[in-house]
Amino acid sequence: MPPHLPPLLLALALALACGSAIAADTATGPNPEFERAARLRDEAKTLRQKANETLAAETPKCYERFQVNRCINQAKEAQLEALKKARGLEAEASRTELAEKRRMAVEAGRTSTDAPTVPAEPAAAESFEIHPDPMAESTRRQREADAIRAQEQQKAERRQKDAQKAKERAQVEAEAKTRAEAAARDRARYEERIRKREADKAEDAAQDASKAVKPAN
Repeated sequence: MPPHLPPLLLALALALACGSAIAADTATGPNPEFERAARLRDEAKTLRQKANETLAAETPKCYERFQVNRCINQAKEAQLEALKKARGLEAEASRTELAEKRRMAVEAGRTSTDAPTVPAEPAAAESFEIHPDPMAESTRRQREADAIRAQEQQKAERRQKDAQKAKERAQVEAEAKTRAEAAARDRARYEERIRKREADKAEDAAQDASKAVKPAN
């Protein structure tokens, strides 16, 4: 430092030099807060990527289920929850970086910094307006139509079985009636023969009695 500088300017120059040295040491050395912020961002990135991959993997599986749209909506809601968590981690990383930059600015003796003076606003919430998937809707309608056809077929088969049972029941009843009528006729014929036999016996007995009482000549 030139010896001819006034004491006040000399002290100011020394302070600025010390501040620059502190800032340089802080900038070049490892910073735990910046490292923590980086870890938070990496965690958010991994969480976001995993959420998207999970949605991509689960969506095709939903087409194998009966309630396709409901399954897809649940998968998207799970993705949205994961993305909200990722945005929270990113916001925390931004706050951590901002606080550390302000602390470094104070230690360096500066009153301003190129860091923002207010925490960065987290990214706008990603919204998913869930619309019915055309393919899912087509699959749902097809399955409903198949279910209706299956029900109609079951009803037709049940009606056919009922008609067959009714036919068989009528045939059994007709055969039973025929057997009953035949038995009644057989019984009537038998009873007629018994009456005729009894009548013949009575007639023979009457003739025998008449011969027994006839006077001799």
